[in-house]
Amino acid sequence: MKNKSILYRFGIVVLVVLLLVLILPSSRIDLSSSLSACSQMTVRTEKITSFASGDDLQYRLLSMDDAEYGQLTDLLSQVTFRKKLNQEYSSYSHDYPAQSVTLSGYDDAENHQLLLTVYSDGVCILNNAFVSVKYPGGGAAELYQALMEIVE
Repeated sequence: MKNKSILYRFGIVVLVVLLLVLILPSSRIDLSSSLSACSQMTVRTEKITSFASGDDLQYRLLSMDDAEYGQLTDLLSQVTFRKKLNQEYSSYSHDYPAQSVTLSGYDDAENHQLLLTVYSDGVCILNNAFVSVKYPGGGAAELYQALMEIVE
């Protein structure tokens, strides 16, 4: 009787491991198709001092011919994004003051292809989903710094 119990538990553990192996790799988000579909991008930098007010808001439209556009796409092509599990966009709040960079990418027909917001405190939201960031320069806080260097 004990042999069946041990085999049953082992089978359950194997099934759980297989499910994790199948689910976790699918949480990786590939931006290459979204970036290649974009022909223009808007960049918004914002400094937020309290919940309802932003002190400094800058907004620019970049086309494929702009040097900053090429730098942004080169930087984003090096970044790996992974969707965080069990975290809702509506539940996020951050400490003030906060700074952010938001990139919105559009194709020729002005269809929305990409929405990326990176906060100075290391939070990153891609297409309304929280993501973790990994790229050669570090994590989301370092990505924020790299984006700010390009757009300023």
